[in-house]
Amino acid sequence: MIGSRFTRVSTAGALVLAVAAAGCGGDDEAPVARWTAAWGTTMQGADSPFPDLAPRSFSDETVRQRLVVTASGDQVRLRLSNLFGTQPLELAEVRVAKEASPFVAAPGTDRRVHFSGEPSASIPPASEAVSDGVDLAVSPGDRLIVSIHSAAASEPATWHPFSLTTHAVAKGNQAASETLTSPTNITSTYWLAGVDVESTEPQKVVVTFGDSITDGTSSTMDAEKRYSDRLFARLQADPETRMFAVVNQGLGGNRLLRDSVGPSAVSRFERDVLGAPGVTHVIVLIGINDIGMPGFLGSAEEATAAQMIDGLESLADKARAKGVKAFVGTLMPFEEAFPPYYTPEGEALRQEVNTWIRGNSAYDGVIDFEAAVRDPEQPTKLLASFDSGDHLHPNDAGYEAMANAVPLSIFE
Repeated sequence: MIGSRFTRVSTAGALVLAVAAAGCGGDDEAPVARWTAAWGTTMQGADSPFPDLAPRSFSDETVRQRLVVTASGDQVRLRLSNLFGTQPLELAEVRVAKEASPFVAAPGTDRRVHFSGEPSASIPPASEAVSDGVDLAVSPGDRLIVSIHSAAASEPATWHPFSLTTHAVAKGNQAASETLTSPTNITSTYWLAGVDVESTEPQKVVVTFGDSITDGTSSTMDAEKRYSDRLFARLQADPETRMFAVVNQGLGGNRLLRDSVGPSAVSRFERDVLGAPGVTHVIVLIGINDIGMPGFLGSAEEATAAQMIDGLESLADKARAKGVKAFVGTLMPFEEAFPPYYTPEGEALRQEVNTWIRGNSAYDGVIDFEAAVRDPEQPTKLLASFDSGDHLHPNDAGYEAMANAVPLSIFE
């Protein structure tokens, strides 16, 4: 498991968390402010079985990244990641603002971000830094931009390859600029692992956890059409569930049992799910790459149904130990996907794992994603109107069908 120690945590932030943990809350006491995860993404390093999937480095450049928060608060803080770095990461300036239009800071909202009172961040290898709180009131659905200036040359960065969001890079220090001069677009996230908000209002967090399907591969760029986005919209529309934030911890190419594209699901679950401030629920959808990736890569690292079941059970056990409600999704149809990713033997394995999922007692419940997106006439295939064209990933309509398959009653 990749080590993940937090460094340079703000004194104010540590104090707030300590007070909240003390259990204050009598009728005559003031409400306690707590930090809640409002956005997040899974980080990985340069190692990948695909040679064309590699991060870049930065030198005297500003990276401006865009995101949507899913919780409200009076303060925000950032989590910046050097988890996969082998050298200290030196970031000269970090800023956060509300977004008025793509890449443009809303007037009066730009704030410099500090780390333990310092106006820059120095993050050791294999570590993450949590910023001090920044006075910036946000509401669910607000769009933020985070601008990071790397003055010194960095090594290839800790990143999230497929963000489904257009970001930008510009030469020099333009972190405080309302607009960027001569930017270049990128579609990967660098260093930015999470955004938390602080509020006295009761809020809860559901983490969607999985591979490229949870990540939203093949959904429309910049449109928030992943199943996690559609689930967030449903939760916001219902007064009974409006207090839920949604954090997407999907990772394209991820496997349940083995490191491949990023660390395995069993090794990253504690950090990416249980480490999310305020997490109360998790939806697990992982395993299809354990079935299809060995044939696709010509690898002998095949998984058995028993191994996959043990892995899924271990995630449920970890969640239960932390008091987090865990729900597991059935593996979705993949016939004709990326030959030889799909094989009849792989289909038999998927059916065996799904049989266990549907009858299991390890999780708090089952979400039947397969039933939501399969073709009733050819149940080993995605319904054509839900198929992005690669026979593995849904399109926007398919992701919406997945979100609609999640019963909101599990959150009430």
